[in-house]
Amino acid sequence: MTLSIVVPVYNKSKYIEACVESILAQTFIDFELLLVNDGSADDSGEKCDNFARIDKRVTTYHQVNKGVSAARNVGIDNCKGEYIGFVDADDILDNDMYETLIKNAEKYKADITICGVKRVFDDKTEFFGGKGLVKFYDKDQGLSAYFNGEMLLSNYDKLFRYETIKNIRFEPALYEDTFYNFEALKASKLTVYDDAIKYNYIMRDNSHSLAPFNQKYMNMTILSRKMVEICLTDLPGHADEARTFDFNTNMMVLNMILIASRKKHKKDFDIIYNNLRAFKSIVPGLKGLSKKYKYGYKVLLLSPALYSAVLKLYSVITNSEYLSRK
Repeated sequence: MTLSIVVPVYNKSKYIEACVESILAQTFIDFELLLVNDGSADDSGEKCDNFARIDKRVTTYHQVNKGVSAARNVGIDNCKGEYIGFVDADDILDNDMYETLIKNAEKYKADITICGVKRVFDDKTEFFGGKGLVKFYDKDQGLSAYFNGEMLLSNYDKLFRYETIKNIRFEPALYEDTFYNFEALKASKLTVYDDAIKYNYIMRDNSHSLAPFNQKYMNMTILSRKMVEICLTDLPGHADEARTFDFNTNMMVLNMILIASRKKHKKDFDIIYNNLRAFKSIVPGLKGLSKKYKYGYKVLLLSPALYSAVLKLYSVITNSEYLSRK
C-alpha cells in the first residue's frame, strides 16, 4: 500500500459525500481511505459506512466524540501506507493532488511534500501558490520557512512519509496542525513544496477558523510556547524564530479576546497580557515582526484600553476577519 488518506468526520453530512468522491476520483489509485467518524450526531457515520460498502479502499472507524486530533490519531494508528495525508471532511481535492505529491516524494526522496491551496470564502477566494514554483528545504530551512510564514500551518496540503512521522501524534488542542507539522519538520530531512494549487479549502460558517474566542484558543499560546522551549533545548538556531512565532500567536489571541469582550474574558486577557509583557525586553531584537504588531505592541504597553479602541477601529476600517468571529 502506497498511500493512506485520513479523514476525521464530525457532523459533516452536507459535505462528506463531495469530499470523499473527490478522493475516490484521484488519478493516483493505490491508496486506502480511512474515514474516522468522531461521534457524529447526524448521518455522517452512515454515509461513511456506505462508501466502505461500495469501495474496498475505504474503511470506516467509529468512536465517541473525542475531537479531531483523536480522530486523526486513529488513522495514524491503523494506516498501512508508505505515505499518509490528512483531509478535512468538507473540502475538495483536485483529482491529481496525490499523484503530484507522491511523484515529488518519490522523485526527490522527500519526507514531506506540499502543494498549493485555494481558500474559498463566501465573498472572496485566496490563493496560496499557483506561481509555478518548486522549492526544496532541508530540516533547518523547513523549520525557518514554517516559522516565517512561508508555509501554511495546516496539514491538509501536505503528504508525510510514514516512517518519518510514525511516532508523532496530534495534540488534543486547537493549533493541533501547527504543532504536528513542527514535529514532522523537525524529523524531516527534505521537504518539497510544489505550489501548484491542488487543495480546495472551503470556509464554512461553522469552521473552527472563524469561531469566536473561547477557552480552546488559549491552547494556541500553550503550544506556541512549547515550541519555544523545544527550540531552546534542541534547536537553538531556531529559538528566535520560535519566539517571534510565539509573540505573534499571543498578539492574535489577544486581538480575538478584545474583539469578543475583555470584560467577559478578563482572566484570559490577563494571562495573555502578562505573556506579552514578558516580551518587552526582547521585542526590539526579534526579526520578522510586522510593523503593525510592533506599533500595536507599543500602544498596548502604554494603555490596553487605547489599544483595544484602536484595534476595533482598525478592524472596522479594514473589514478584518476578527469581526467575523464576534
